[in-house]
Amino acid sequence: MPNGTKSRYDLPRWRDDGKLGDKDFVRKATEVSSGRQGIVKHLSNAPRRGERTISKKQRARRQRFYDEALFMQRMNGTPGILPIWDIDDTHGATPHWYAMPQAEPLTAAFGETSTLVDVVTHVTTLARTLAALAEQDTHHRDIKPDNLLWYDGAPVLADFGIAAFAQPAGLTQQGERLGPANFIAPEMRQAGGNHRGERADVYSLAKTLYVLAHPRRGPYPPEGTHRVDAEEYSLATLGSRNATLTLGHVLEAATQFRVHDRLTMPDFHAELQAWLDSYASNADLFKPIGRRASFRIGWGPDLFDRQRRDEEATRAMMMPCIRRIAEALTGDTSAWTEGIDHDNGDSSLGDYDWTPNSEEGFIPDGGTIWLATHPHNGQRIVLQAVLDHDVCFLAEAQRSGPPWTLEQQWGHTPWHRPRMPRTNDQIQQLTNEVVSWIHRTEPSTPDPEQSTIAT
Repeated sequence: MPNGTKSRYDLPRWRDDGKLGDKDFVRKATEVSSGRQGIVKHLSNAPRRGERTISKKQRARRQRFYDEALFMQRMNGTPGILPIWDIDDTHGATPHWYAMPQAEPLTAAFGETSTLVDVVTHVTTLARTLAALAEQDTHHRDIKPDNLLWYDGAPVLADFGIAAFAQPAGLTQQGERLGPANFIAPEMRQAGGNHRGERADVYSLAKTLYVLAHPRRGPYPPEGTHRVDAEEYSLATLGSRNATLTLGHVLEAATQFRVHDRLTMPDFHAELQAWLDSYASNADLFKPIGRRASFRIGWGPDLFDRQRRDEEATRAMMMPCIRRIAEALTGDTSAWTEGIDHDNGDSSLGDYDWTPNSEEGFIPDGGTIWLATHPHNGQRIVLQAVLDHDVCFLAEAQRSGPPWTLEQQWGHTPWHRPRMPRTNDQIQQLTNEVVSWIHRTEPSTPDPEQSTIAT
């Protein structure tokens, strides 16, 4: 403000320095006592002197601001959330303003050499914060690049103005604007803002990740569920095929149209972290995100239905594992076959406590993938995937068949979504256990008749 001019936004502890952006109630300000510069967010329609009645919409907006200010005060110092420096202490539970540091947009954290790994690293940090909030039944509901900031060397969340807090007062009222449509989960548009948004932040954060990874494509992501087989959603220009395809599967699971088909925020965080664990250390796999690339806009061919794609991706995960097991058992990576042969006695011999879903017992909707090594010294190893919307893996050492007897079993592993990084981690861990067991139990003198059942 010009010298000697008093702003109506001046406060006893903060001098107003003019508005920030296009909102009059978000102001640059200087703390009178210290001289530090920050941002003060004011109640946009503060009660006026003598005011007796206000509209229902005004009341709701004021309550949301109170909820936001008190939430920010309560969470002050929480990693991943922009801290506050000061808050109105004269109006009790209805504060009219709060002050915070001025942070940069998250996009400022990315430079000319930044890669997809940098984007995923920062988004994973934010996902961890959102997962912790979700456990407290708090959901941001307005995740987009503009509300993700870079402060003190880390990404942080800001602007909880339309969040759903553990108390229902913070809900946006029906008919009020929720933000750019391309970032909003479908259920939030359909519900007119009344939905708490238990998995809406997952959808929005996945869309935001895509925009941050493609800074030259513009400020908005493609609409709808991410599809790894559609060029419109391609990440292929950003790095190796395996790395970008695996991440694409995570984004697809995070943007499913139906809420209960979508990843939860804790699962989204875990999948992103598993992806980083697999790829972050190999910089040669990635290219700078800011490089210019050409894209065709439009839908690619719908090549596979979900079940087909799940099965193909699961099989691809299993192939190197059965080869490794075959080499450990027989010395030959090609000594294995695919496909269960019931006439030759092929079956899972262990007790896996499947819940029966038919008169025949448990019949998985997605079927199974059956791989088995060639017999060696009277022994073979079976590696099997069970697909029933989710997928789990099991392995067995079988001996002296057919008919075969069970010598050792591993798994089944926990159920996970197909095509996810953690699912690949599971099959790799299972394979490690099998190979270690083979090396430990290698007989010095083969005896095909000897059989020991391990339970």
